[in-house]
Amino acid sequence: MASSLSLSKSSRRAARSLLGLAALLAGSFGCAAALPASTPPHQHWVPGYAFGLWGKADLDVRDDCPTTGAESVRIGTTWSTLLVSVATLGVYTPREVRVHCRAQ
Repeated sequence: MASSLSLSKSSRRAARSLLGLAALLAGSFGCAAALPASTPPHQHWVPGYAFGLWGKADLDVRDDCPTTGAESVRIGTTWSTLLVSVATLGVYTPREVRVHCRAQ
């Protein structure tokens, strides 16, 4: 009965590998740089069409940060833009732009 509860060497090796991978993934999430939370970011959606192959958007960050200037600009996909892309079968594929202004 005791032998049926023990793990084989390959099972222990697989479990150890899985735990190592989980620790590596958990450690990689802590590497993101944090921005100061003094001002909320300005969010914009820029249009794209046909899975992002077509489309052009002009965005002037001086409209969002006229006196201090922009500290960072991030362009990417969020859950909401992904949901819109899936709902339109890739015909309309927007991207979200987040503009963080410098602190005064």
